[in-house]
Amino acid sequence: MIRALLMVGMATMARLVLAAGPDTHLISIPVEDLGTALLSLAAVTHQQIAFDYKSVEGYKSTALSGTYTAAEGLRVLIGAAPFLVRATPSGVLTVAAKQAPISAEASTGTDRPSFPGERTASASGALQDEVIISASRTQLAPKVSAFVNAISVPAQGEGLARWHMPVCPQVTGLQREDGEFVLWRISEVARAAGVPLAGEHCDPNLIVFLTLDPKQLLMDMEKRQRAVTFGHAAPVEIDEFIATPRVVRVWYNSAVESPDNFTPAHGFPPFAQMTGQGLVGNVTTDWEKASRVTRTVVRAFTRVCIVVDKGHLQGVTLGQLAAYIAMVGLAQIKPDAQLSDAPTILRLFDGTPQGALPGMSDWDLAFIKSMYATEQTVAVQRGEIARGMLREIVR
Repeated sequence: MIRALLMVGMATMARLVLAAGPDTHLISIPVEDLGTALLSLAAVTHQQIAFDYKSVEGYKSTALSGTYTAAEGLRVLIGAAPFLVRATPSGVLTVAAKQAPISAEASTGTDRPSFPGERTASASGALQDEVIISASRTQLAPKVSAFVNAISVPAQGEGLARWHMPVCPQVTGLQREDGEFVLWRISEVARAAGVPLAGEHCDPNLIVFLTLDPKQLLMDMEKRQRAVTFGHAAPVEIDEFIATPRVVRVWYNSAVESPDNFTPAHGFPPFAQMTGQGLVGNVTTDWEKASRVTRTVVRAFTRVCIVVDKGHLQGVTLGQLAAYIAMVGLAQIKPDAQLSDAPTILRLFDGTPQGALPGMSDWDLAFIKSMYATEQTVAVQRGEIARGMLREIVR
């Protein structure tokens, strides 16, 4: 019988973990759902942890605070919950439910409990492989789909916006070394996802401001550089954006283009005038290519402005902030997305920073990579992104 297990393997990221030694990590994880706690531990320690996705449901973790190895931290998190921790020959830590004692009458002399990765013999003598996989597609598919639908902002008729022109990020309001780290992290994520990057000397189009007075900064930008910052948005939209308090505000300017990444010329039939966070213009659609499953126009970012309230960053690490900025700067993310228990850096400001992931999760990077790998003209773009995410997560 194949046992579906959740494998958590977080990519190494500089400056995200304070290591007290070669194999120890400074860890702080509050009491929470055991599955979420295991995800957090894997992210902090960069250790692959395999566990039965359903068997941990309903259990709470034990609070974890201090310096531990990954295995030590895992045992503390599990606490009194009925699970055993083992390690596979390849170094994967596994969490398996404790088996009930086997009676003497039933014992065959092979009563040692098996764990994922072992090979056991069936009653017929045939060997059955118990394979460790990231999670069964059946279990994860609805969660991944809900995540994609929750965070993405589809424009009517044009699908999800993305960068077509090379991204040129700029950070203002941090010390030089910290600013360079944020720029490096944005560039690292962009390269991993196949997002085009501009050269060293370029005109900034992904601009990050860190300030103690974001509202005043935005009001000044609206007064002095309204068209550059907010495009052709209606005044009421701009006023609402400025007045809504958030730790991170993101304004996306985008334009409609043909699938060949050219701004379409005037033609028949004309596209309706666009307002809000887009540009005004008429678009030529190709009726011969139009269908219910194919888009004839797509949307591309022209300028993204991110304003961060420095006064509400207590406890937030530079790695967490850089990961959050990379996520919202490379994809248009809903500002009030309902994220449930999804393992994502987008939950950074939902609670305490100590309870959030230390950086981008596998889900976050899989979303960015899948979004840029998915054909933009596909009408069911979000569904394709979710399927691409599953391929990235479930290996």
